[in-house]
Amino acid sequence: MNKALDEIHQEMDKVVVSKTELNEALVEQNSINEALCAENCSARWLWKSGELQNGFAIPWEIQTINTCPENFLWDEDKSMILTVAPGLYEVNFGFFSAKQPTIQVLVNGEPIMSAVNNSSYVIHHSAGKLKSTGK
Repeated sequence: MNKALDEIHQEMDKVVVSKTELNEALVEQNSINEALCAENCSARWLWKSGELQNGFAIPWEIQTINTCPENFLWDEDKSMILTVAPGLYEVNFGFFSAKQPTIQVLVNGEPIMSAVNNSSYVIHHSAGKLKSTGK
């Protein structure tokens, strides 16, 4: 029995990784994880009650996912989501109601997009900030 244990210990001694090697591997893996997570940063909030704030604003009541909580700052029942990092963001929304709603997305208090009484009619508000890139 002792001989078998000695052989196991000898094999394990060959496989032992130094603390420095482990730390280097962890730093490298952390860099890879950060790069991958930056490309998969997403968040989703729900409005379940159907009640509006001030007669027009939607209170985001439930956070269903937030892969980057240090960037997407959400407070329950607030009508805004704060993003810390500047950049290009994709915004998707869907509303289901008995009446055809008029929905407007605001960035820094300015409308950037409206869906007006019809899901196929969307207005993009440029305010002189969008530029055509050709085809």
